[in-house]
Amino acid sequence: MTTHTTGRRMHLSLNMSGVGRHTAAWAHPASVPGAELRPDHYVEVARLAERGLFDAVFLADSPALGADERSVPHRFEPLTLLTAIAVETQRIGLIGTVSTTYNDPVTVADRAASLQNVSEGRAALNAVASTGDRLARNFGLDRQPDHERRYARADAFLTTVRERWAAVPGAAHGRPLIVQAGGSARGRDLAARQADVVYAGGYGIEDAQSLDADIRARAARHGRDPRSLRVLPGVIPYLADTTAQAHRLADELDAVHRGVIDPIRWLGPVVGADLAGLDPDGPLPVDALPTDPDQVGGASIAGLARTLATRGGLTVRQVAERLYAGGFGNIQTHVHGTAQEIADTLTGWFRQGVDGFNLLLPLQPSGVERFVEQVVPLLQRAGVYRTAYEARTLGGHLGLTGGGGGS
Repeated sequence: MTTHTTGRRMHLSLNMSGVGRHTAAWAHPASVPGAELRPDHYVEVARLAERGLFDAVFLADSPALGADERSVPHRFEPLTLLTAIAVETQRIGLIGTVSTTYNDPVTVADRAASLQNVSEGRAALNAVASTGDRLARNFGLDRQPDHERRYARADAFLTTVRERWAAVPGAAHGRPLIVQAGGSARGRDLAARQADVVYAGGYGIEDAQSLDADIRARAARHGRDPRSLRVLPGVIPYLADTTAQAHRLADELDAVHRGVIDPIRWLGPVVGADLAGLDPDGPLPVDALPTDPDQVGGASIAGLARTLATRGGLTVRQVAERLYAGGFGNIQTHVHGTAQEIADTLTGWFRQGVDGFNLLLPLQPSGVERFVEQVVPLLQRAGVYRTAYEARTLGGHLGLTGGGGGS
């Protein structure tokens, strides 16, 4: 990976999750009850991100609502909500999640092309090979297709989507971009073949660099220019006036869920292991965690559990609490500190070759506003982040003018 910054600028994407990426964000005094059910809430967050010159905002999605006490009882369909956001913003990219397992590719291609035209070149699809039997039952199936079939369908799905875009007249702004986030070997290969942007999980810069190198090597084997991808590791920044206050914010949010459900009881089924009877303050027996992606409901979570237990030295209880409180942000790096400390961390990663970051703010809009007002100026002062938008399309922001639209 390159280690210089000449001509490079850090890319930032914002995951817009309800009132914050932490599953206890709803309980924080800064959160407005019911805001996650209002389109104007997301418009406000997107405008803040645009004020901070972010490349894009991102909406996650699933074909099923959650199955435990943390679940939001309603979720907007991403492409619909992003269309509403498109008319209230000017430059920021708009990334919406679609399931390649439970959607028709031509229908999705047409909807994404509509968003691309409405936004004048700012659209992207985050393609996910949805996992879980609970999702499958929503579509009349007893269980999900196996791992290989899901990813084979995802590859064919995206090929059809591209073909449909190529056949649709009036694509004055180029095609939408494709984003992918699969962490398995099959998922990485799909990203290397099809994606313009890759959302990466992991635990620290070593994981980010390893995944980045692997994705680019796979892309080269598929005949692609490895420089034609942007790989953005996920980071959850806990930002406060002091480092101690940042850790306290995380602890306070984590504590909300300890009284809702036992994290250890939650973790066992997620990683596909029987954790009952283990000493909660003893080591997690990582050899007992399944590695088959179809044997567990969260293969990436199981992988991180191993990492936390071995590299991080966390106990069974600590691993469970960390993963439970983090929700689907659990496979991202957590960073705690002041604006300067957060900026220094992101700048350090960037100078070691990382393209940028998918940010998951624990609280929004308050956390987004604070990041934009305090961290962004420091990144600009360090010379690693734009001081103004130079392009009008998402492809232009990302320097991917060969596909997905020019400047």
